[in-house]
Amino acid sequence: MSTSECESNIDLESAKMSVTAAVFYGLCSGSMAFINKLVVSTYSFQFPNFIILCQMMFTASLLEILRRNKIVNVPAYTLELGKVLLIPSVFYTFHSVFALSALGTMNIPMYNVIKRCVPLVNLFIAPFILKKGPPTVAIACSVTLITVGCIIAGMGDIQFSLASYIYGGASVFSQALYLLFIQKTGMEREISALGVLFVNSVNCVPLLLGYNLLSLELFRAFTFPEITNPLFLAAFLLVIVMGCVLNYSLFLCTTLNSALTTSLVGVIKGIITTAIGMFTFWGVEPTLMILTGIIMNTVGGVWYSWIKYQEKMAKSNSVIHT
Repeated sequence: MSTSECESNIDLESAKMSVTAAVFYGLCSGSMAFINKLVVSTYSFQFPNFIILCQMMFTASLLEILRRNKIVNVPAYTLELGKVLLIPSVFYTFHSVFALSALGTMNIPMYNVIKRCVPLVNLFIAPFILKKGPPTVAIACSVTLITVGCIIAGMGDIQFSLASYIYGGASVFSQALYLLFIQKTGMEREISALGVLFVNSVNCVPLLLGYNLLSLELFRAFTFPEITNPLFLAAFLLVIVMGCVLNYSLFLCTTLNSALTTSLVGVIKGIITTAIGMFTFWGVEPTLMILTGIIMNTVGGVWYSWIKYQEKMAKSNSVIHT
């Protein structure tokens, strides 16, 4: 086999792996909201802090075992690393807890609509955290369209719950801060995404354990009436494992592709899960305002991703021609 044929085969295999990673992340991310909804809503297991605690313990334990057996390349946990990622870990904990709390009483389509407001928060706070300049007019317009669509859809939600929307808004704000601080830490400390995942998981365990003990949620979870139901235990285990798999798929997609590809997959996933959520888990009655808001929200999300894609391509071309 010639050298050119070998290089061609390598490129083909690399492309297949990249596409597979993107599809894998999309499936994991898309299914996670429905799986969480199954445990939190269907079984009325209203203990989001306990769920996140179990996910963090599982992720930290698994990565530590893989690290000790030299299967993955992650740094050993130290107090110094823990301090570096303490702020992102706190916001990650808030985001996870608020997201599950919102899903407990909010339908999945409206949850997806609210989640697309993360760019709006980034738009205002990124310049202060990352010391970047103001966004372009196109970015500002796309984010505005996303936000207006969210407001219109919320106004048309006849199942409107103020508590759910507060939880959803807090989740969005916490997620934006978490991602920005992770980005800032990655730029300054050059810690790999898998390393961040490991340190973050270890950091979150004592935070969540302390809150679970203070709120007595840990004890209430263990006295849950369905705790011995095999079907519930299977669904709960699925939530724990999928939480870990989702984080891994996010890392894999970002590594083999790029953060841009991951965000594009996220937008496509949001559109699909919104459509599916209309007809599952008691969905939402598709009123005119909701449909209008979701369409605006989706168009804004696609427009935002396309702008970021063009910026990425322009940057790549400028590097090539330099």
